[in-house]
Amino acid sequence: MKLAMERCTNVGYPANFRQPQTEAYFRKIGTANRDLQLRWTGPVARIRVNVGGQTGDVTGRRGTLASGKADIIVHIDFSQTMPCFFLAGEQFSTNMGWEASLDGENWVPAETFDYSDPAVLPDTDRDETITLPVVRVIKPEGPAQSAYAVETSNDLIVDFQETELGSLRFDVTGEGSLCVQVGESVDEVSDPDLRWFEQYALEAISLGQTRQAIAFPERALRYVRFSTTGKASISRLRFDARRAPVEEKGRFQSNDTDLNAIWSVAVATLRSNMHDFYLDGIRRDGLIWHDGPLTLEAFERVFFDKDLSRQTLVAETLPEHPDAGDVGILDSPMYSLVGFEREWMVRGDNSFARLFRPRIEDMLAFLISLQDEHGIVNARRVEPYGFFPDWSAPKDGGPDAHGAPAYAQMLLVGAFAAGARLAEAWGDQAAHQRYDTIAKKLKITIRREFYRPVEGLFCNGYDRDGKLDTGFTSFAQCFAIAFDIAEPDEYDRLIDFLNDGSKRPTRYSLSQVVELSAYAKAGRAADAVGRLKAAWLPLIKAGYRRFFEDIDAKKSADQQLGMYDRKYAASLCHAWAGAAPVMALSQGILGVEPLSPGYARCRVAPQRCGLQNVEGCIPTPAGPIEISWKGSQGTLILPKGIVAESGKKVLHGPGRFKINVT
Repeated sequence: MKLAMERCTNVGYPANFRQPQTEAYFRKIGTANRDLQLRWTGPVARIRVNVGGQTGDVTGRRGTLASGKADIIVHIDFSQTMPCFFLAGEQFSTNMGWEASLDGENWVPAETFDYSDPAVLPDTDRDETITLPVVRVIKPEGPAQSAYAVETSNDLIVDFQETELGSLRFDVTGEGSLCVQVGESVDEVSDPDLRWFEQYALEAISLGQTRQAIAFPERALRYVRFSTTGKASISRLRFDARRAPVEEKGRFQSNDTDLNAIWSVAVATLRSNMHDFYLDGIRRDGLIWHDGPLTLEAFERVFFDKDLSRQTLVAETLPEHPDAGDVGILDSPMYSLVGFEREWMVRGDNSFARLFRPRIEDMLAFLISLQDEHGIVNARRVEPYGFFPDWSAPKDGGPDAHGAPAYAQMLLVGAFAAGARLAEAWGDQAAHQRYDTIAKKLKITIRREFYRPVEGLFCNGYDRDGKLDTGFTSFAQCFAIAFDIAEPDEYDRLIDFLNDGSKRPTRYSLSQVVELSAYAKAGRAADAVGRLKAAWLPLIKAGYRRFFEDIDAKKSADQQLGMYDRKYAASLCHAWAGAAPVMALSQGILGVEPLSPGYARCRVAPQRCGLQNVEGCIPTPAGPIEISWKGSQGTLILPKGIVAESGKKVLHGPGRFKINVT
């Protein structure tokens, strides 16, 4: 938040997500087979270490652990960064057996890492710098040059082609002053009115004959405009962009060049938003909101990055014993709970969710406290947003954000179902039964109250006054499929409504992650492809290399720059807009979905969608699941330990198998 406010002009945050912790406890109890010499270090903090019952001086960094049964207890407070502890002590410095606590009384398994350099703390920024050159000159139009001359009334606009977060650098000499304006669009950098800047203006440079090496503070940008009151000579112009050092492990390639381009831009959009967390966007604020958990599975299908997934989930857990004042968007804790379960399903390791079990149970208890006698949750007391399906919700068409929307109750079912599955993984059958019962009862209530059998659709839900809103919008239909509220024989009617442009806005926003996943689940990936080509593809055709926060198929790309009644407030590089195509193509066309944790058992049901040639893969803990086809004959390659259900076949990896593609 602090970094966002230093860079961005309009920053606000609706919820009290996890705050920095400056104090923590760690302990390990075990048996030493001989006297062990210990050495330790940590962040800038007060570190008190008790070795075998003896507490040393806070300035000490060494100790002796006597042979036999022994323990180490560490108390860290006033930490300037994430509390952590580095120990060199043979068998006691292994990952096994460590516990952590925030109060010294309630202990959970500690999260451990195999770090070899104590100077590199767990929360050290791990981004790498990629130097991007100018790709083309917009004004005056032409190719990139080794040097540029700028004069009064003859501005220079350059294009780095990639939208990233980083530092603009160049050398300059000249006379007068040089103004530099950066942004995500040509319109934005060309506008001289500072009121519309979403990032603070860069300080003007006083020019002289002595060459100056300029390195500006971090900004999100693709385009740069240079203007001067005199004349300037610019050389060594480059953009040092920050990127997460991750590899693309998931892939998609087909004979359809448009779909390939959509996949590539979607992946680039996701990658640009990987900075410590899965951000929502990088220019307007660079924060996580609830886009992070919502887009987590798409990130995993491409990058399979454990650290960023887990950091995002931890950041979005609520404080201990939360109340309505801690939540500005009531959807957020529900998406977080679903995110913890999805992380376990793709990773196959429940230790992370177990580590944060108290926070998970706190969020579930908070949601239970909001339920009425029928299990319904309304958002009358939740400000400023209440429930937030996305920006495409029509102002006069519902659902009421401060009422009890049907889609939100469906998401709530998903949250309790996720809690039930996690509790079962932890071996807590009582908690599993409790959450499972809540989810099943709420599903019955949703179908009884909101399903309209004549229309075959789910209505909007209740408004804030408790009155039933019998209108229909897209949200309830796609959430009903995604969270198993609708029965499979109802899917086609729901999808037909989602496809009917006369029944919904042509504006698409973050619920598209759920909606395009629902298309995939319903066996209607071809309809998702149609949506992508109608709304996403025009952005690429217009020259954009990232996908927008708010996509309107009826507007040209350059007409979609504004939001919040501000000319350039729309984020032109937004994570959900990359995640939705990834889910459509990976879950839908490739057709791979985990049925048990870690893809140990998965479903492989590719949807051909008229494509003649396809190659792709989905990363798993056991290795990639690879799928390809030419015509109707496909090949599936499974790594060892993976069992796939494909049609009526059950296939056991490792191996290469022939499959039919329909």
